[in-house]
Amino acid sequence: MRWKYNLLGVVKRPLLLRKPERLWAHYCFALMIVLCLIIISYVQNRAMVDRGLLAAEAIRSSNEQVLAAQDIIVISDGLVGADAADLTEFNKAVFRFETTYADVQTTQRSSQFFDDDLFFANHPLHLKTVWFLSAARQFAAASPDRRFGLNLHLKQVYQRSGLNDDLLAIANMTSASFKAEATRFRTKQKVMLLASGLVLLAEALFIFRPAQLSVVSSMKSMRKTTNDLRASQNKLKNMNAQLEHIVRHDPLTGLPNRRSLIEYLDSIKFDKRTDDWNLLLIGLDNFKSVNDTFGHDYGDALLIAVSHTLKRCVDYEHLVAHVGGDEFVLISNEANEYLIKRIFASLNEPFEISGRRIPINASIGHVAIGDSIRQTNDLLADAEIALQFAKNSGGKKAQAFQQHLRDDLGSMQQLQLDLIDAIRNGEIEPWFQPQVRLADGRLHGAEVLVRWRHPTRGLLTPDIFLPAAERAGLMVDLDHAVWRSAMDLARGWQDAGVWRPVISLNAAPDTISDPYLIERFLRALQLSGLEADQVVIEVLETTLINGKDDLASINIDSLAECGIALELDDFGTGYASLSKLTQLPLAGIKLDRSLVAPLPDPAADSVVRAILALAGELGLHVVAEGVEDNAQAVHLDERGCCVGQGYGFGRPMPPAAFTAWLSDNAKRMLKAAPEIARIA
Repeated sequence: MRWKYNLLGVVKRPLLLRKPERLWAHYCFALMIVLCLIIISYVQNRAMVDRGLLAAEAIRSSNEQVLAAQDIIVISDGLVGADAADLTEFNKAVFRFETTYADVQTTQRSSQFFDDDLFFANHPLHLKTVWFLSAARQFAAASPDRRFGLNLHLKQVYQRSGLNDDLLAIANMTSASFKAEATRFRTKQKVMLLASGLVLLAEALFIFRPAQLSVVSSMKSMRKTTNDLRASQNKLKNMNAQLEHIVRHDPLTGLPNRRSLIEYLDSIKFDKRTDDWNLLLIGLDNFKSVNDTFGHDYGDALLIAVSHTLKRCVDYEHLVAHVGGDEFVLISNEANEYLIKRIFASLNEPFEISGRRIPINASIGHVAIGDSIRQTNDLLADAEIALQFAKNSGGKKAQAFQQHLRDDLGSMQQLQLDLIDAIRNGEIEPWFQPQVRLADGRLHGAEVLVRWRHPTRGLLTPDIFLPAAERAGLMVDLDHAVWRSAMDLARGWQDAGVWRPVISLNAAPDTISDPYLIERFLRALQLSGLEADQVVIEVLETTLINGKDDLASINIDSLAECGIALELDDFGTGYASLSKLTQLPLAGIKLDRSLVAPLPDPAADSVVRAILALAGELGLHVVAEGVEDNAQAVHLDERGCCVGQGYGFGRPMPPAAFTAWLSDNAKRMLKAAPEIARIA
């Protein structure tokens, strides 16, 4: 029964609607009813006309059959006693009787005015008709002397059987049946008329009345809407204010964002009272390490804490904005010297974040605003350049923008572009500096250093192009290019019988942390033909501290397992802990030249002896850098240092010069001499 209720709901729902925009449903419903009445009336009228035509045809055929039967009787009476009778008219009458009987059968079967069995083979009427036709055919085929008897038989079949009455009864039955249908049709017409009246009444009830109600309802709705709009005016104003705040402020810190900053700068830049105003761009040093170590939630909380701290560093009329990432902007007319000191002092203590103390430093790039005719975006760009130079200088520094900084930046960018082509074109050269065993003066090995023979700027030293390579992310490709070239040259010296080389290769932190280091290095070593004990990898202390996801430690372990010796370079200048020396498979350490140069100063000697004793306990050999005279070499040898390297034994040399040096010195005892150090 559920479907009945659903159907009723579907029908009632559009009828009960009062909204003006829904009145079309009422009109469509009424139109459907009218169309249905018209179609029903048309179908009934057409059916009645068709039935009338069929009734008339049936009556005509029945009367025609009666007349044909009477013609047969009359003509047969005239043929009795005639010797030469013409049977043409008689046969025509018989054929007409038979044809009309077939028409009556067809008409009745298509119209169904009365029982179909009336004309079937077993019905008496059909049998009488068959007997009558049979008697008529016998009469027509008989000889003249037999016609009298057959005529009597024909009349007997027609009159006594009641065929004439039956045929007349068929016509009467057809007429009566049609009259009954006509009566029913008139009844239906009255019903249709009543339905039309009901439709008109329904239009009044379900169209015009709902229209009136919908208008009244719409008026009430409009009044309610007007009141709601008036009531929500203040709410809309508040929402607009909130949206305006969202558009102009950073969602994390609540500080003005870059858009607000630009508008603020545009508003004050041409104000004569702002001649001494400055823009300070503050960037947090190593903020990425906070996210990597503690998580982004701690990083976001730290940014919020820093924003509050910076706001306390300036007066309320000055602007503090968060322009993205870990960078903030301060707009102030206070003297830079005092403001910068206050900012550094406020960031000096670690921040308490969710129970953890997180230290953070900052670098500052600043530029004057008042007398500038530059666009606002140019001011921000200049401050960004100054900030980058402050960070590249070690961080926790302030740098004022100067034009040469932009020029230096342009030069740096051009150098980076040239460096890409230099690595591809083989302009990067390996240079070699000899390493000598202090005990017997024999050649121990050579450290591979890098030089760039620039096509227009000439020979460039690492201090010029390595910062560009680091900022461009080219250190990995640069190191591998130098390594391949150095190993190929070393194999050439070995094949020439000059020397069985042992070369020390410098690896940048990015290279040691490269996930593809082992695969690329072992491939290059295999192609060069050198053995694993002929190559030493030198790593910096910062590599052990800043290894990305411990990839540096993993790669160092893998290299050691392959038989590659590893040395810790510039030991004594970085932050390597003693635990790193015990945890990593290092083969040796290199004393920085800053520890060797003061020798034999007692204070420096104490530090060197402590390091050599520590290395001895850990089983590490020591290479001393910066050896410039024989006294330093003897002193280091007496303290247990294994290998010396420095200008006293030889400067870094290009491949051709080092090849010549090997021919003279590879198989003889060497001593550190000052005169060698003075050779350019």
